[in-house]
Amino acid sequence: MVTILAIGAIQSLFFSMILLTKEEYALSDKILRWWLFVLFVHIGANLLELLGYYQKYPHLIGSSSSLVFLYGPFLYFYAKAYVSDAFKFRKVDLWHLLPFVLYNLAMLPFYSQTAAYKLHYDQEVLAGGAPWAAMVALVAKTLAIPVYLVWTLILLRNHRRNIARYFSDIEKIDLRWLQYLVWSMVGVWGFALLSAVIKFRTHFQDTFHSEQYIFSAATLWVFGLGYYGLKQTPVFNNAVIRDQPREVAETPRNNKLSPEETAQYRQRLMTHMEKEQPYLQSRLTLHQLAGELDLPAQALSELLNDTLEQNFFQFVNHYRVEEVKQRLQDPKYRNLTILGIALECGFNSKAAFNRIFKEYTGLTPSAYMKGQAES
Repeated sequence: MVTILAIGAIQSLFFSMILLTKEEYALSDKILRWWLFVLFVHIGANLLELLGYYQKYPHLIGSSSSLVFLYGPFLYFYAKAYVSDAFKFRKVDLWHLLPFVLYNLAMLPFYSQTAAYKLHYDQEVLAGGAPWAAMVALVAKTLAIPVYLVWTLILLRNHRRNIARYFSDIEKIDLRWLQYLVWSMVGVWGFALLSAVIKFRTHFQDTFHSEQYIFSAATLWVFGLGYYGLKQTPVFNNAVIRDQPREVAETPRNNKLSPEETAQYRQRLMTHMEKEQPYLQSRLTLHQLAGELDLPAQALSELLNDTLEQNFFQFVNHYRVEEVKQRLQDPKYRNLTILGIALECGFNSKAAFNRIFKEYTGLTPSAYMKGQAES
């Protein structure tokens, strides 16, 4: 257990320091760096407790207990800075630190006590004589994170919906990895909840030493956070998105399309898609297509979402799938593999192609080919 916690503390500090050398140092990187440093302090403190240093230096007791109130805000603001290049901290955001501040204010009388008192208090808690204040603090720390987990998942869901309105290739900007990390954090929090229940029911006589296992699980989670955090680039710093205007997302149209405009724009769109085949461009965006059609981007977005009842991602990839199906039956393309055809039709990766093809046809590409050969 000592080895695992030592690894967790070292890698938290290591990833935090590595972030200082990152070339594109965005706000999300700054948040991640401080978050990893806080994890280093928290895991390190737990390691010192396990090694018996709390008995030698009683003033360490409770010194890191308030840090758990920072994890939720760190997670939420990291995700928020990642999905929006316009995000900046405001004074109102300081309210998210209120639980952390209130907890430390409540702990001031304990912080100011003598070493002998703190040591006696710790021994009393471990003996099953936890005062009501310790119980309240345990409940508060356990409930500090789930609200932010829900907020972050909602934020990521809205992000996926938003990018599907403007991009035909979302694989590298959908932040699926961050969603996985959030769900893994849900798992760690679930373990923490179980630990809290055990402590509550046994008056802190936790013979299972569940807190050590929580920090061991956190060590694995920290590795995922640091690895992906270093590997990724914030969404709106990505070259795919950097040059795209933001007016569609920020300024709604004052007037809806008239029936005449709808019919005219729809005909122009369908003719362009059939003759020019813009969907063969793997990085096609709503703004690019609107420019080719000489239409306002907002009008095209409205046409797709309200009239055709599809977002841009669905609309473009439907054409790509149909083009793949046609080429699979065309002898002219028999020298190409299925993946080769898919790449020529605008798909950027095998994984994205397989997933989208199955969504539209109900079959994998190989199963579709087999069915065509048998028919």
